[in-house]
Amino acid sequence: MGFQIDKPLSLLLYIPVICLLILYWRTVKLTSKLEKRAILTVRVIVFTLVIFALCMPNITFSVKGVTTVFVVDHSESVRNQEDIMFGAIEEAIEHMNEDDRFAIVSVAEEGQVLQTLSSRDKGILAPKALEKTSYTNLEEGLQLAASLLPSNSKGRIVLLSDGNENMGDVKRQVNLLSSQGISVDVIPFSVSVEQDIVLEDFQVPDNLYLGEEVTMSLVLSSTHDATSRVRIRKNNEVIIDEQVSVRQGKNAYTFDYFIDSTGTHSFQVDVITEDDSILQNNVGYAIANVKGTPTVLLVEGKEGEGKNLEQVFLSSNLQVETIKPHLLPTALTGLLDFEAIIFSNVSATDVTREQMEVIESAVKDFGIGFMMTGGNQSYGLGGYFKTPIEDLLPVEMDLKGRKELPSLGMVIVLDRSGSMAGYKLDLAKEAAARSVELLREKDTFGFIAFDDQPWQIIDTDVIGEKEKASEKIRSIIEGGGTEIFPALQLAYEQLEPLELKRKHIILLTDGQSATNNDYFELINEGIENNVTLSTVAIGSDADRGLLEQLAEEGTGRFYDVQDASTIPSILSRETVLTTRTYIEDNPFYPSFFAGTNWDFIFQEGVPEMNAYIATEPKPRAEKILESEKGDPILIRWQYGLGNTIAWTTDVRGEWAGNWPAWENWPILWNEVLSWTLPSYQQQLYAIEEQINGREVTLKVTSDEIELLPLHVSVVDEKGNELQSEIRPTAPGEHEITFNADTGVYFINLSKLENGQVTSTYQTSVVVPYSKEFALVSENQQLLHEIAELSNGTVLNNPGDAFRDVDRKTSGKQPIYMPLLLIAFLLFFIEIAIRRFGIQHLLGRLINSRAKPVKSIENKQGKSGRTFEHLRKATVKKREKSDTLKSIEDTRNIPKKDSKENKPNQSNSPPKTSKASSDKHERMKRLLEAKNRKTKD
Repeated sequence: MGFQIDKPLSLLLYIPVICLLILYWRTVKLTSKLEKRAILTVRVIVFTLVIFALCMPNITFSVKGVTTVFVVDHSESVRNQEDIMFGAIEEAIEHMNEDDRFAIVSVAEEGQVLQTLSSRDKGILAPKALEKTSYTNLEEGLQLAASLLPSNSKGRIVLLSDGNENMGDVKRQVNLLSSQGISVDVIPFSVSVEQDIVLEDFQVPDNLYLGEEVTMSLVLSSTHDATSRVRIRKNNEVIIDEQVSVRQGKNAYTFDYFIDSTGTHSFQVDVITEDDSILQNNVGYAIANVKGTPTVLLVEGKEGEGKNLEQVFLSSNLQVETIKPHLLPTALTGLLDFEAIIFSNVSATDVTREQMEVIESAVKDFGIGFMMTGGNQSYGLGGYFKTPIEDLLPVEMDLKGRKELPSLGMVIVLDRSGSMAGYKLDLAKEAAARSVELLREKDTFGFIAFDDQPWQIIDTDVIGEKEKASEKIRSIIEGGGTEIFPALQLAYEQLEPLELKRKHIILLTDGQSATNNDYFELINEGIENNVTLSTVAIGSDADRGLLEQLAEEGTGRFYDVQDASTIPSILSRETVLTTRTYIEDNPFYPSFFAGTNWDFIFQEGVPEMNAYIATEPKPRAEKILESEKGDPILIRWQYGLGNTIAWTTDVRGEWAGNWPAWENWPILWNEVLSWTLPSYQQQLYAIEEQINGREVTLKVTSDEIELLPLHVSVVDEKGNELQSEIRPTAPGEHEITFNADTGVYFINLSKLENGQVTSTYQTSVVVPYSKEFALVSENQQLLHEIAELSNGTVLNNPGDAFRDVDRKTSGKQPIYMPLLLIAFLLFFIEIAIRRFGIQHLLGRLINSRAKPVKSIENKQGKSGRTFEHLRKATVKKREKSDTLKSIEDTRNIPKKDSKENKPNQSNSPPKTSKASSDKHERMKRLLEAKNRKTKD
């Protein structure tokens, strides 16, 4: 037991306190010196207590027992060692003393407390399973363990691991613990060895040329002899698929491939083996840039839609790849082969949301050009309202009030059965809400949801406030079965009597109706009342045959939806077709805007044009050609790093008229394509890559310092931009950090001047699988270094985990709060002295103690006086009675006859004497009882 002051400098406060007390004694004049001395004494004590409290005093005592925190490695490399590790902890706990305590921390990619500080009696609780086990972060595990050790305890950390750290820096944490006097003991564990084949390395040259034959190499390591299948993909297309024999140990293989396209190529290799225990280490990635003639991706809505453009580009020695919409890549790597993408009359209902987002990222983040041509499946008629494709184009699909029909009515009938729950229902509700945005407030709209019965969500009436209607639609929840006919019948009943120019029903369902009613009679009656019907079959369980017949009979359109993300485009297209006339089919001569670099093409005049799709130009877009009504025919703008163009008529000639036969037609499209191609000068940067677990660090250096600072964007294969950070580290040097999983990532560095991109540089980064899945042995060297740096030891006997700690450790208990409490009470005593005076307080204190004694004496004296007074009165009365009797006897006074002749009275004593005696006795007993009560 001892005493300790944490802040001794606070004792210097005594100097001003002494001065104040002296000043008080000299200046304050009181009538009583006793009172003045008492106040001074109390103040000295109060100030002393407060100053000592500010010094943070503590009572010290020696600490008993040892506190040990076990850090258990739960990563994949020791996934089969968990029972052995906890067995070692149980053995260590058996050697605990009564005052010892322990805690358990689990660590893989992150640390987690499995058991807080406990005694031996509590034992080990059931361990919790960790979710992220693909990395080993020993640094975080030791940091978390140190936070569990009380500052006044004899503590140590025991690490149970194979030492294969691949995230963080455990040595840095061990040095910090050593400076705090915390030692780290180590119990080594071996790596789980299983039958496994591991892809050690996959190499493809970084820079290639068109027409070159490239050699790809890979290295496999195996624990046993086996036969494996090697499959290599280029931009998700299989180019190599071969079986190879694998021997125990390391195996090297090479494969040749002919490069037939330019752009950025992503290669992925998969090694497939039966009974392979770990699948994560069987995949590898590589990136190669192929230089040569630009390649254009031409997407046709129908075969032959873009044939005229294809012939123009081929005649210019460009490479053109023509595909259908459903073959569009769903990963960014599939688009980086191309310098430009052209949509020729492609409907949005044939392109998934995922494909649109990848295209938008390729244009915005990597400068790939994009162009859309017109037709009856394009722009607003194609359902591109509020899609990523509309975002990147220089035109908007909504005509904002122009060319609207005078009276319109539409009812959406939506399946809300249990099978629609989740993603499909959410998309359908959002799509219906978007359709409401395309309507006017004076349009008629209704919404019916159904399961085994119809539910009227929005009454079929003038829509009014569109926001409220959208909120009601989004509030729908899933229900039970599927019964189509009652809901469809209700929609027809509500639309048929209305006096509207166009009335339309859209039916969406993913199931089959429980009963079959006479749909065709219902539809025929609707046709007579100008009601049309379109149907949408969602998923493989929908009754496609019935829905297709209903759409055909209802003179509408049938949509077979395999990807639910196309539902918004379908409803948007249906709403546009119902509510507006987009096609302008009056022949005219387009006019061009002078001052562009394409003026020379139109100076000698332009051919006549038959029709086009009406659109609205975006504010920053640059018109090249426009119609007589001011609608854009050819318009361009820059979107992110890419250039995009809208051509609102077709390229076949049905709408464009004589334009495909015009002599300047090839010149026009060569200029258009050239403008869309990436035009920024590529600047070369030296990039050094470092990977620490999930954290990727890129060190970017450039000889041309004036090109910095830089803007960076990091995009994965799906086109999703990752959160990244770029910071300058030296003149001409930057450091980029971001977190990533295994895969390919694309980096775009650009310099901005006045908000405009003046130079760009694109590169790629391959993040391999975690080294947690590699064939490695335990890292004995690192484990021994951890023990040495912290003055710990490598434990052979787990019981030594609770051996005594060499350093002396003492605990302390702060006592400043009691000191402040006493000072607070004394302060009130001083106030009482100054308010009432010390003599008054002492007098009242003395009187309060003497009052009970005096009261008892007064009560006893009063009782005695009362008894004496009664006794004297009784004696006096008795003496008077005796005196009267003696007088009567002396005078011999005769008595009356009446009294003398009464029987039995001559020998009786006088009545008065007897009554007085009885009264005296009663009074005596009463006084005695009262005296006894008073004494008690």
